[in-house]
Amino acid sequence: MTRIQKVAESFAQLLPLFDNKVFKPIIQATPIPKKKSDLTHLQFHILETLFHAKTGISMTELAQHLRISKQQLTPLIRKLEEKDYVVKMQDSTDRRVVILMLTEKGKDIVKKRWEEIYHLFCDKLGKLSEDDLIDLDYAITKMIRIMGKLE
Repeated sequence: MTRIQKVAESFAQLLPLFDNKVFKPIIQATPIPKKKSDLTHLQFHILETLFHAKTGISMTELAQHLRISKQQLTPLIRKLEEKDYVVKMQDSTDRRVVILMLTEKGKDIVKKRWEEIYHLFCDKLGKLSEDDLIDLDYAITKMIRIMGKLE
């Protein structure tokens, strides 16, 4: 087995651990507040995607990112517009393209949810020893640096 294959296998083992040990428990502990926002899981995922697309994203790009058709995306975006979470704008370079952007209300709901997730993650980390925290910090810092080189 080559070094590349070994690293790829280790990384493949790491991803489900993040999902099972970190993301799932935290996400389950912070359900999307139905009564406050009335958002489906997919609608919230759309808002999160738009949040990370700082300058907006086209309907086509968003549909590709979510792996759904533009026809499926259109009514979801319409509902998010009605709730004042998303706004459509024409692309300044190509008038045929519609760019989606979050409104301040949309940004606020995503920020609030990620703040809750952040605090729950801090609580989980608080159960680790100081040595484990030092090791984890070192490993994360290294991962960020190395993953940045893969672009």
